[in-house]
Amino acid sequence: MKITKIALFLFFLFSTTATVANFMNWDGLKLLTKPLIIPALTFYYLGNIKKVAFLPALFLFFCFVGDSVALMDFDHEILYLMGPFFIANILISIMTWKIRERFRWNAFNVFSLALIVAFLLYLWKTVVSFFENDKTNMPLYVGLFGFTLVVMNVLSAFNIISRMRLSNLYLALATIAILVSQVFYVIYNYEFKLIVLDTIHFICQNLSYLFVVLFVIHVPDVKLRIGKL
Repeated sequence: MKITKIALFLFFLFSTTATVANFMNWDGLKLLTKPLIIPALTFYYLGNIKKVAFLPALFLFFCFVGDSVALMDFDHEILYLMGPFFIANILISIMTWKIRERFRWNAFNVFSLALIVAFLLYLWKTVVSFFENDKTNMPLYVGLFGFTLVVMNVLSAFNIISRMRLSNLYLALATIAILVSQVFYVIYNYEFKLIVLDTIHFICQNLSYLFVVLFVIHVPDVKLRIGKL
């Protein structure tokens, strides 16, 4: 069996086990399996490419840091999580910009993109409003963090509307999964303590890692090089 198949199997095994452990509050099992998700996916990535791209590797590193911080259960953990995932969001936005497509100006494309932008801005405003009574700088932090989500999803929507290809599809799925994961994290922790919200956040977070790797595998390496804009 190829190393890639073993790595992908381990990714789904660790993701499923960690999700169940999170749902059942089995902290020991979650602590054991959650840190292994990204390493397993990294082996899958390495087995499918000829040369490691710096930006995707950096993205996986910061997501691993974020996952590790989440396991430590700090008070006000959102403040500690924003740092690594903020950088990860910026890295996705940079990668999305690097593979941008030529936009086709027609009524359908313009309307579709405008609708997506309007929805994302409404969602951003709604999430920030959860913190409107907070007297600290939290609304500013959440607003800046949310802005990276808006940018990455607008750019990925721009690409997939402009041209439907497999790499753009995986990128769109990745950015949507990241958006859902991070929005549901906020809703669960600051609005509604429904376990289903936390479970959706957890599942989408793990799927976003997979979709990013699949996106990188299906896009030419030259487009993701640091010096290319």
